[in-house]
Amino acid sequence: MVARNLKASSSARDCKNVWTTGDPVVVLLVDDDADCRCLVRDAITEQGITDRVYEVSNGFEALHFLQKKGGFATAPRPNLIVLDLEMPGLTGHQVLQKIMADPYLRDIPVVMMSGVSDEKEMQKALLAGADRYVVKPASSGEFMRVVTACTRDFLSPDRPSHGRAGGRQLRRA
Repeated sequence: MVARNLKASSSARDCKNVWTTGDPVVVLLVDDDADCRCLVRDAITEQGITDRVYEVSNGFEALHFLQKKGGFATAPRPNLIVLDLEMPGLTGHQVLQKIMADPYLRDIPVVMMSGVSDEKEMQKALLAGADRYVVKPASSGEFMRVVTACTRDFLSPDRPSHGRAGGRQLRRA
């Protein structure tokens, strides 16, 4: 555990990011809804793709984690960020803007997830640098399927270990 508000989960399998440095794959979940974080974490760890999933509940904590500030001084650099759009304080758009402005962070794939299915919001996120925008489905089973697909897309061994994902994508569940 890096800080009080940060939770790390370990999967049953010890999956390593063997296509890069041999380091563990790290995913950062940013969502103010604890139930959504739980569903995302479960979908990711059930795939055996990651062995470290970190959770924060707002945009300020996400930026502190990413910038290794305060209680997050020892936080690892994530291989994937799953970012909610609507959060109190800093919105997902504001966090994404800060990520894209930072040369150290901008190459980390970002999947925006939200209950908002407005076309303008989706395009705004993709144009700002999100690799994918996913509308959260109503059913938990469908939500798990969508998260699993995103995780495979961005953390699969076939994906290059550097650079942004090829093309921004809109994914409706």
